[in-house]
Amino acid sequence: MSKLLNAGEFTAFFIGASANLTANKEQINALNVFPVPDGDTGTNMGLTMSSAVKDLAAAPEPLAIPKAAEKLAHGALLGARGNSGVILSQILRGFSQGLEGCAQVGAADFARAMQKGVELAYKSVMRPVEGTILTVTRKMADAANDAVAVDSAMDVENLLDLMLQHGHQALANTPNQLLALKQAGVVDSGGSGLIAIFEGGLRALRGEKFEMPLPVEGKADFTKQSAAASQSEKPFINHYCTEFFIHGQGIDVEAYRRHLQKMGESQVIVGNATVVKTHIHTADPGAVLSYALQFGSLHDLKIDNMKDQHRETLLTEDEAAANNGAVDAPIEDLPVDDLAAADNKGAALADDTLDNAMAGAAGALGELLPEMPAAELPLCGVVAVSSGSGLDQIFSEMGVAALVSGGQSMNPSAEDILQAINNLPAQQAVILPNNGNIIMAANQARDLAEKPVVVVNSKFITQGIAAMMNFDPESAAEENAAAMEEAASIVHSGQITYAVRDSQFDGQEIHEGDILALLEGSIAVVEQNVEQAVLELLPQMFDDDTSLITLLYGEGVSEDEAVLLGEELAEKFPDYEIEVQLGGQAVYHYLIAVE
Repeated sequence: MSKLLNAGEFTAFFIGASANLTANKEQINALNVFPVPDGDTGTNMGLTMSSAVKDLAAAPEPLAIPKAAEKLAHGALLGARGNSGVILSQILRGFSQGLEGCAQVGAADFARAMQKGVELAYKSVMRPVEGTILTVTRKMADAANDAVAVDSAMDVENLLDLMLQHGHQALANTPNQLLALKQAGVVDSGGSGLIAIFEGGLRALRGEKFEMPLPVEGKADFTKQSAAASQSEKPFINHYCTEFFIHGQGIDVEAYRRHLQKMGESQVIVGNATVVKTHIHTADPGAVLSYALQFGSLHDLKIDNMKDQHRETLLTEDEAAANNGAVDAPIEDLPVDDLAAADNKGAALADDTLDNAMAGAAGALGELLPEMPAAELPLCGVVAVSSGSGLDQIFSEMGVAALVSGGQSMNPSAEDILQAINNLPAQQAVILPNNGNIIMAANQARDLAEKPVVVVNSKFITQGIAAMMNFDPESAAEENAAAMEEAASIVHSGQITYAVRDSQFDGQEIHEGDILALLEGSIAVVEQNVEQAVLELLPQMFDDDTSLITLLYGEGVSEDEAVLLGEELAEKFPDYEIEVQLGGQAVYHYLIAVE
């Protein structure tokens, strides 16, 4: 590696970073502080990074570094999911600003860009907390600044090595800065994601194989299979199904095919000198992608972990549509003669505007906009994030004009929310994020919108439903938001879910499979069955003004079970009105509102 990164190396760094982050997302997800099935930091950061690099990977040749950095920041800004994804997007935004005018990137340039990334990341959080991704980023940036102050002409590779050493140290120290991490026996998940980014980028520059899973000192591994399962199942070594196109010139397909035979199995490689489609089962997709980059630019990346009980891809159908790069036919059904057509299709899709990126209910409503003058539209409309069929119906009946699918473990991107705002048939908008991990993405969408938008800080679905009671389409967004915030603050919110691993939290022993009752997001009850957890949680939610208890039952609960529980509550708490409604949400058996 030279002392300076050229445009191709800069692109390779971030594509390798994205691939490594995606490959490690389940290990990062497992670093959830609460032992509940909603760990999604790795997924959110991975999808944010995939959005960041999509234009870099789709370019027929490496973009100039300032342009590439700009594309990187813009893609991350729109694709940001969850708090970790929003913070990552701000790091990349600052990084981009720090590279303005750079034809090549030296160590001093990289250090300056990192410092700018730290500055914007800290500004993006209202109350920054140490022991998080912010700390790890700052420690790496500080190490870079100190190093170039001594030797501004040092190799970029040496600088990255040094930054990673300090990053690992900072990450291992996060449990000493946050008590919740120490109690759970984990390091910070966002910081782990940042380490994965830099590990992957450096290995891509070196042409090395990526280590998977992510080697993080002090990380508690909650993803290991039981001994019995390990003994009964055949080892599954090449478990990443990896597919992509290479666009280039003068590609030696036979040489490429011969080399990939050493890197996995089930290879299907077809193409010609300008476009090649690859399908391979491999233990190391990062190494495959790094090798493929030597032949040209990568397109339509997809990585499936075939070990997963459910098929998870680098680009799900929704992301593929949003990224404008999906190829419909599976590799086995794609003749060589069709590759040129597929190539043209991918290139054309990549040039589509963001207005074609999202559809759904908001898109259908948006079709009305061109036919209606702005003055005739309602003054204000609501965009709400919802996570189940029953919840969708409740919000629609209460007057929500645009629904965005998402919630726990499936946070929507800033672009998803922005598209709903743009298609909203109203002059102004109020956003109900309905999840604490979506508020930052909602604020990012608000800042990108062309119409007045106000975000209500609804952290729970039950708060969002309560807020809609105070919505008036003829009032301005600011006025609506104030009234809706007041309504949301009155409701007490509970959630019933289950533990995914053994843990200890606030002195409570928790075992895998236990039923957990959360009050305002904190574990309040640990029980063996759902009904008992509800009965123990409710008295903690009551106050002198309580008159109504609402149960929203999830996709794993039958209507009969929910009705029986409602009858039991009516008998035990005769002074309160009991309502039972279908929510249809995943992860949570019940969402509970007490008002």
